Amino acid sequence: MALVVGGVGLDLAIRYRIQSDTFFAAEQVAARWSAAARNGAVPRPIPALTDISLVQLVDARGRVVDSSLQAAGMPPLSTLRPPADNRLQERTECSAQDRCVMLMANRVTPAPDSPVVYAGTAQPSLLATHNLEYVIAAGGVLILVSVAWMTWSTVGRTLRPVERERQFASTTSHELRTPIAGLRARLEEALLYPEDVDPRDTIQGALRATGRLEAIVDDLLLLTRLRGADAAPPELIELGALVAEEVSALGPGVPVHVRAAGDVRVRGSRIQLARVVGNLLSNARRHAVSAVTVSVDSVDDQALVAVTDDGAGIPPADRERVFERFVRLDEARRRDSGGSGLGLAISRDIARAHKGTLRIEDSPVGARFVLTLPLSGPAGTAAKWTAAPRKTAAKPRKNIWFAGRPPAETGP
Repeated sequence: MALVVGGVGLDLAIRYRIQSDTFFAAEQVAARWSAAARNGAVPRPIPALTDISLVQLVDARGRVVDSSLQAAGMPPLSTLRPPADNRLQERTECSAQDRCVMLMANRVTPAPDSPVVYAGTAQPSLLATHNLEYVIAAGGVLILVSVAWMTWSTVGRTLRPVERERQFASTTSHELRTPIAGLRARLEEALLYPEDVDPRDTIQGALRATGRLEAIVDDLLLLTRLRGADAAPPELIELGALVAEEVSALGPGVPVHVRAAGDVRVRGSRIQLARVVGNLLSNARRHAVSAVTVSVDSVDDQALVAVTDDGAGIPPADRERVFERFVRLDEARRRDSGGSGLGLAISRDIARAHKGTLRIEDSPVGARFVLTLPLSGPAGTAAKWTAAPRKTAAKPRKNIWFAGRPPAETGP
């Protein structure tokens, strides 16, 4: 509605300005030759000195006495004879061929037999056609489309995080209801049938459900902290040592073999990066058949941590889905029914917070998770974590092999 009102107003304003300018110019020409006619000094033919090229001197009988070259041979431009008390009048005359002339009629004297000077020009095309309206309408449509697109994009960007939060809240509620419902069912069963229910089994089941609830809540709190500002200052971390520490802290289970190139350093949060490595190790051991391999290396200005298991692997179609919150494939649910489904999502968020990536790459056997982080040092660009590294003596590259408990064979 605003564009329509503005367009109509603009159209009327332009038309009024063109008409006003044209009639004013015609008035000046008509007044000039009217004064010349009163003094008997009208030349033959009347010269056209401006854009007002149609000039005629018409007597009281309607005969053309004198004219400009452009109006020669034409009938009188108008039949209008202004009265003696209003000797100057404007008029738009249109012929049968839709040819219109905008002119000023100037009565030379108040006498009854006074001639009239007509001065005018062909109506400008913007007034004679609807081209002006077409141009304004086209401009209005372009403005409308642009504003609509900008509004759609802005509102979409504004509401997109809200929609993600709504979906996340819905999914979280669904995930929390499952262990809560199981816990409630066990407790109600124990109350209704105390003679038939073993209290020890009920307590153990309640503890398992509580453990899953605790894991989900802890992961949700960590996700919330990752979205906020990290108050802890970044520190220089040697990835090989960090991986070795996490492997050494693992309990009994599938052995983990570590191959680490020396002096692969990054800057960031030790606690968060340890969480990523721990999540990847736990995930790999859960799906491995006989062993898990971890490699730490650097390529160009990037540090690479690859965790590979010899399990069934992950289909290519699901390699992005596993990083979504609460997504757990059937194989994961079968092997660990108590997981929260947030570990890989948290790991990817931590990697992104460190200006890195976490992805799944092709592997001859099993699944291969690759964590990429910017190196800290002259060869690396540490992005958000960039800081001047302390000068240290150059260390030779070395290979470190580590086996987690229980003891496993070491070596390549």
